Amino acid sequence: MTTTSRPTWIRQTLDYLADPRRRTAVVLGALATAGLVAFGVYAIVAGPPPQVEAVVVFDPEATTAEKEAVRAACPTVGKAIQEPPDRNGLATSRVYPLRYDISQASSVDRAAIYRCVQAQPKVTGMSEFTQGQ
Repeated sequence: MTTTSRPTWIRQTLDYLADPRRRTAVVLGALATAGLVAFGVYAIVAGPPPQVEAVVVFDPEATTAEKEAVRAACPTVGKAIQEPPDRNGLATSRVYPLRYDISQASSVDRAAIYRCVQAQPKVTGMSEFTQGQ
């Protein structure tokens, strides 16, 4: 009752792909697949690490002076680096003027920044964003 033959659908697929009229398409498809796999491995191994930013979210009624006071009160801690203020004049830069690069920061450094920022008036929270993935 045991059979060593392949299931019908596998045999039909292999016969279809082995047809000499499809050889060029099969070879090109295999090369494209191998290239995509190689590129994926390269991108994961040799690509730049993702940048993780912690963005301070302020109360909508916070003034520029209050936002600057938070910047002064919570400087860089370890490898949680406070980023310089944007000078581009975009609305998002005015709403979220305080960011930290926490890509290399330890959990202790992150906790210190979060603790300091959350203790400041007019701060409603912090969000983390990962770029480059």
